[in-house]
Amino acid sequence: MGQTSGKNVLFFGQKDCEYSNKAYEFLVRLDCDITAVWSKNRGEKLPDDIGCWRGDYIFCFRSYYILPKMFIEQANIGAINIHPAPPEYPGSGCLNWALYEGTNVYGVTAHLMDEDVDHGDILKVKRFSVFENDNVQSLLERTHSQALTLFFDVINDLFKSNHQLSIFSDISKKEKWNGKARKIKEIDQMSIIELGIERDELRRRIRAFHTTKFPLTINLNNQKFVLKTE
Repeated sequence: MGQTSGKNVLFFGQKDCEYSNKAYEFLVRLDCDITAVWSKNRGEKLPDDIGCWRGDYIFCFRSYYILPKMFIEQANIGAINIHPAPPEYPGSGCLNWALYEGTNVYGVTAHLMDEDVDHGDILKVKRFSVFENDNVQSLLERTHSQALTLFFDVINDLFKSNHQLSIFSDISKKEKWNGKARKIKEIDQMSIIELGIERDELRRRIRAFHTTKFPLTINLNNQKFVLKTE
């Protein structure tokens, strides 16, 4: 971009994630003063040593942390999250529900953070196609790639505008959160198969909720049987 920022940034990323690493490296190249916090699992406690942080931006990219309102307000310009879904899918397991419902368009969303999860003003949305042969893994990889591109785009827009969030006002008026915020426990429930399930429903469950790491299961006589697909 031909300039450096000098901006004080608190970056939340996912540990051992190539996309989070690339997002962080992008900020480094802009000469931001960065404090990085890496998460690995849901439910982790925020590090005590960042409680006194004050600065210009908070950026969250694939982070598991849920930030309290008091902490979010410590960013002078804004706290921005990249949500791995379009506004129609707030909450957790968005991609799974999109596949289950058979949507043909998915996306990623950049938004301001507030005290509620996936609730703040939307800054930018990047949508892309879902194909008939997509499964969790293929759509997940494309979502991560598109989320990184959106991260780059939003930061470029901010720097070119001298850090004016108002440049996104037209998008904020147009794009609104409008879906049900799902929870992880709902994904867990859909991952358990009952005997007698209809063929079409089983096909949809396999496409939307089955992965090698988190396979569908059948509980029978207090025994758990794991689905194996070839």
